[in-house]
Amino acid sequence: MRTGTISETVLKRSILKNICYRSDCLVSGPAVGQKCGARAVAGGKQMVFSEVSVTGCAGVAEEIAFERLRNDVSASGGQLAGMLITLFFPAAGEERELKSIMNKLAEMARTHEVDILGGHTEVLDVVTEPIIALTGAGFAAADTNRKSGNFEPGQDIVMTKWAGAAGAASLVRARRHNAAGDCLDQRFSNDFLDRSGSYFHKMSSVPDVDTAVAFGVTALYNAGKKGVFGALWELGEASGVGIQVELKKIPVRQETIEVCEFIDCNPYLIASDGVLLAGAHEGARLVEAYRLAGIPAAVIGTVTGGNDRVVINGAEKRFLVPPGTDV
Repeated sequence: MRTGTISETVLKRSILKNICYRSDCLVSGPAVGQKCGARAVAGGKQMVFSEVSVTGCAGVAEEIAFERLRNDVSASGGQLAGMLITLFFPAAGEERELKSIMNKLAEMARTHEVDILGGHTEVLDVVTEPIIALTGAGFAAADTNRKSGNFEPGQDIVMTKWAGAAGAASLVRARRHNAAGDCLDQRFSNDFLDRSGSYFHKMSSVPDVDTAVAFGVTALYNAGKKGVFGALWELGEASGVGIQVELKKIPVRQETIEVCEFIDCNPYLIASDGVLLAGAHEGARLVEAYRLAGIPAAVIGTVTGGNDRVVINGAEKRFLVPPGTDV
């Protein structure tokens, strides 16, 4: 099998088909486009669970992992309360890097009042970079109804922040952090790289979720690791709907475009942590609510009937494909 996240076909065929037990307490379980599971608990509440894993250097991977976990739990109706930490560390690594990762995770947990419940740390010869896996749990009200399966035909698709900004910022930060003599420094000015990397600390979509929920929105999806195009496909799959978006309406920063061109990647396919996709019947009004909250947002398209998920760019039409599919 190839490296990276497994394809949707393999997920359905070899993972989801083998899950054969569902208790009466299970509210929502594993499915394509479903980042969290939920289980009813005593006291008229739900427990929302999620898991993320990020590979990368100290100073980058741990912050991405924590914010991604917190974002996903929030979009599913919960508030992250506790997490388990699993660290796989390369044999060639140094203890100071391990300490740095744990210090940052502990600092973020303290800031957001998240208990560290336990975990596991292991050093492996086959690992070349640290792997950080976080399993989180949070509480939600029993009647919460936020999920990626709530998008309906006729809704506007509202997107917050900028496509690929998190991915570009993480690449810039990682390469500068490693002092690898990267040619980024030869191609771009320090001021340009500072602007591109500045998004790294803006990856939380919790305020975006709060604004959408106050507006009455229940159809929410964090773009996260799979980028804007991957997120659009998965929310369509989760809801059983079609998608039509206009490429020119998808917000993207100029710094992101230039960094992506230089390292030969697509800003619509790389990580877009902090970007929230919301389904609303009055998208323009939701955008105005975001403006008043100081959050950049735009209507980028609509939810349609059927199964076609397309991106329009002038006279051209591109069909979206499942994340991980070669195109």
